[in-house]
Amino acid sequence: MAYPTWLTFFNDETSIYDYFRDIYIPFDCNFMISKRNLEINYEAEIITEVYQVYRGLELRHGIFATWNIVSGVEYTKYSLYQRRSDLHGHTLRVISLEDPPFSEIIRDKNNNVIGLRGFFGGIMDLLKESLNCTLTYQTSNEWGYLLENGTWTGAMNTLINNETDIFAAELFMTRDRLDSLKFTTPLYSTKSRVFIKKPASSMLSWDKYITPFTTGIWSALGIIILVSSASITIMKSIAVVIHLKNVEDDKADSKFWDVVFSIFGALCSQGMELSLLNPIRIVQFSIHVTAVVVLAAYSAALISSLAVKVFVLPFTTMEGLLEDRTYRFGVLDASADYTFFQNTTDPIMGVLYDEVLVKETELPSNYLEGLTKVCSEEKYAFMSLDAAVSQLKSSVDCTLVPLDTISQASIGMALGPDCPFRGIINNNILLLRDSGLLNKLLHSDWALPGDNIKSEWATVELNDVLPLIVVLIVSNFVSVFMMCGEKLMQLKLARNRGKKIVKFVKGVKLSPKNNNTIK
Repeated sequence: MAYPTWLTFFNDETSIYDYFRDIYIPFDCNFMISKRNLEINYEAEIITEVYQVYRGLELRHGIFATWNIVSGVEYTKYSLYQRRSDLHGHTLRVISLEDPPFSEIIRDKNNNVIGLRGFFGGIMDLLKESLNCTLTYQTSNEWGYLLENGTWTGAMNTLINNETDIFAAELFMTRDRLDSLKFTTPLYSTKSRVFIKKPASSMLSWDKYITPFTTGIWSALGIIILVSSASITIMKSIAVVIHLKNVEDDKADSKFWDVVFSIFGALCSQGMELSLLNPIRIVQFSIHVTAVVVLAAYSAALISSLAVKVFVLPFTTMEGLLEDRTYRFGVLDASADYTFFQNTTDPIMGVLYDEVLVKETELPSNYLEGLTKVCSEEKYAFMSLDAAVSQLKSSVDCTLVPLDTISQASIGMALGPDCPFRGIINNNILLLRDSGLLNKLLHSDWALPGDNIKSEWATVELNDVLPLIVVLIVSNFVSVFMMCGEKLMQLKLARNRGKKIVKFVKGVKLSPKNNNTIK
């Protein structure tokens, strides 16, 4: 009856109230009555619209248009839900469940449900004020899903049976639900995907201290060291040949490989012996300026690479989750998430349901419980919404890592199949969106009591400096080994030298010529 627009012509004697005494005109029905205007002498009509807020309540009416033979038709300037913006205190029955921070049940001392907090609690408070209605609240232990026999469970069943009017919670607009229920206009859109706990340590990279510069830059530095060393060596040799002033007092390195190590030390921010020769000083100045620029660029790039963590994830897709075989997998119990895997035609999702999901005997009842389980258990994956994770990440004690997106989700509130208030509720939701109040509610801090924002500072872990530690340890072992080798070589040379001296002395003593000389 609510779909078409009705226009009925009444006689002068017909009373509107008597005619509709036992007829229910729904709130969203356009029912017009045209009746002659007796106050005007010439031919004229008054078109009145009638409706009831709810079955059995007072019949309400208002002038929609007037018509007369002189000026024609004059319509009202207000839209349907501007004319019907008031529910006149009618009671709307709201059902929700504990799903912090989007919906949190408020109870009194006797454990009776008296209200709703969170995003959907804020929505219902705004609707209550704008619609001039009364709200009563109920709670459910599960979201509800469609059984094989065509019946619904949980909170969805209360809407089907007209036990409640609005299901105020974070609901997917799925095909099964849209076939059985009405939904409000989407409150927001988000993505649905699986989240796992971030690995404890970052990826070990052995080339972390080399990657700040490209191969071309490292090659250029090597060429600079060799060319500068050769230049200094040649300049020093020429200065000696031409007997340049101060050349004899110059203590700077003159051998090629000594100069190479000296320049390498300068590029590593070490000092080098200052030459007394001006041409060599110019080269040394250029080397020090180059060292300052190179060291600053290298330090900046290295710090950036150490601060940016690269974690090795065991998998990034649902196919990888299935192939891993070591992770447990969970979704919200008795929800659209569960039926999504139950009725999917995707082969990977189907196998994941048959081999992993059905083995879970205790599925989480809300997103906070599921994400807490991800952090508390070693290998547990949980399907959630991006919007839920963004609000709950400060309430869990680990960092959550998303896998690839499974689907785009539109979130709205569910209404009963015969609920006549969908239009006026949608109208007010659109007004909240246009005024910015809906966006403010969505991005406000609906955090749990006691939540603290965790620091996002990156820390340097052992893996980040492990390559440097290994290089230091190896270099120390190599230096000790070389020192021991040099010491052994020195001892061997000294021993060989001592043997030669002893042989020489013995040879001198045994020589006949020497004996005759002694006599």
